[in-house]
Amino acid sequence: MNEALRKRFAPVVSCLFAMAVATGCASTRITNQQEVAIGKLPRPDRIWVYDFAATAADVPADSPLAGQASAKSQTPEQVATGRQLGAQIAAELVVQISGMGLPAARAGAGTIPQINDLVIRGSLLSVNPGNEAERLTIGMGAGASELKTAVEGYQMTAHGLRKL
Repeated sequence: MNEALRKRFAPVVSCLFAMAVATGCASTRITNQQEVAIGKLPRPDRIWVYDFAATAADVPADSPLAGQASAKSQTPEQVATGRQLGAQIAAELVVQISGMGLPAARAGAGTIPQINDLVIRGSLLSVNPGNEAERLTIGMGAGASELKTAVEGYQMTAHGLRKL
């Protein structure tokens, strides 16, 4: 390889190497994934996204997560922050789903899904804001914030919600 070609590709190779290292450092875990509905679904008229539940009391009674008490009690400020975060997550999901060309809207207490509509509900399992001092001094992912959620998807049928 001649010198000009080597100089031309050096930044590209460096960038690819940096991306590979960054990808190797990132981690994602999906646990307890269940597939219930199989097959192609009809296009929904609407995808309803509910605010993510911030407390055990906020979880719908028909959810598999209902009745599972939180490991620690929350202050009123933590509950308010969790509910605000749950609303922001739902709003962002609506934006992203709409960006894919699908009809999405925020759902509320009075929302009544129609047949073939999809319903997305979620719960905040834990919120850890992390440690800013560790992030600044140590770096490399130390002190990172962490958010654990559970998400449920349903299709409305003539017999009620069917888990997806």
